[in-house]
Amino acid sequence: MPGDTRVHPDELRSRLTDLLVGSPMPKGRRMLGIEYERFLLDAEGRSAPTAFSIDLMRRLVDRLGAKAIAEGDLVKGLIADEFDLSLEPGGQLEVAFPPFERLSEVDRVMAKVDAELNAELEGSGYNLHAFGCAPETRPDELELLPRPRYGIMDREMVRRGDLSQWMMRATAGFQITYDFESAEDAATKIAMLYRLSPVFLATTANSRRAGGQDTGYASYRHHIWSRTDTDRSGVPDGCLHPSTAISGYVEYACKATVLFQERDGRIVEAEHISLQDLVARGDVTEADLELHLSSLFPHVRPRNYLEVRCFDGLPWSEARSVIAWISGLVYCPHATKAAFELSEEFAIDDPQELLALHERAAKQGLDAQLRPGRTLRDVARELVRTSMATLGGPSCDWASTEDLQAVAARVEAPVGTV
Repeated sequence: MPGDTRVHPDELRSRLTDLLVGSPMPKGRRMLGIEYERFLLDAEGRSAPTAFSIDLMRRLVDRLGAKAIAEGDLVKGLIADEFDLSLEPGGQLEVAFPPFERLSEVDRVMAKVDAELNAELEGSGYNLHAFGCAPETRPDELELLPRPRYGIMDREMVRRGDLSQWMMRATAGFQITYDFESAEDAATKIAMLYRLSPVFLATTANSRRAGGQDTGYASYRHHIWSRTDTDRSGVPDGCLHPSTAISGYVEYACKATVLFQERDGRIVEAEHISLQDLVARGDVTEADLELHLSSLFPHVRPRNYLEVRCFDGLPWSEARSVIAWISGLVYCPHATKAAFELSEEFAIDDPQELLALHERAAKQGLDAQLRPGRTLRDVARELVRTSMATLGGPSCDWASTEDLQAVAARVEAPVGTV
């Protein structure tokens, strides 16, 4: 089988580059792919036991007449008409939409999803809630979904990040995927999105309370991710500049510790050495490369599309507005040019200075200073105006300026309310 072919060290970087940006979409294709996570919480805000989430998924398969996605005896997700549902490591529920041409189509399917979920949850004592962190339940109170992949991650990642178990069991967010037209287009947008990630995370900050405590962070979720396995999170070296964005990501993937591999149809624990060292031993297949790329969790992840993943969980009415906003910046050529120019002031090459900016954004949200006299709120306002200037036009019709009202309200909100 082609997927079993061993990767030669001389081919590693070219193989990775091809997997990351080797299949650009035809010019003109501009689709929205969205994954949206939520918690199941009781009236006091405590997370449902993982066993409840597993049973819920089984019941939803029957209710929807859906195709079950199973791993052994575990039903870990389902494929329904126009959407997929899956369980995250701590029992969080994720809905994934196929690429749509317009945000209104996602709204229609989301309404259908929520109608089914709410009907199945009626009388259970649990409801769907969107936050960046589980507000009242600590990760040590939550069982991990019984998947070999998660067990390996849970044991191994904590060696390089003391809050890795928080990330797996007790955080939730949403992700947006975008097409690109060429490797050059991908590199420009990777750099822009990485640069602006502190603004995006600050705008969506929604996790001050976590594990039953006021954390003092606007986005405790982002603080958690900054202390999650340093091999596979954060901003890879080189990714803030278009000229090195792709090669920098390739090096990041090469140096990251390999967690697991697939052998004989089973996920098995790897040797816990870097990908490039494992390839040098002759023990990495083509399929292993894709599996490894799926285990990297930076703020922006190229995988023959661009996945932006730095957002706290928000109620859908606000999440969709953020999606409209950033889609305008990514897909409208005039807005992309203006956003890239604005992003130049975030091209911070000093790793400690960059880390400090992200930590300020996590703690203070939009009121964090980019530099004296300029806050992330100032930048967010400019970016919203940029998106408003072009969204809804003939070449930018996947959303409208009306869809930006909720995010505009967030960036204009007074200090301490976001």
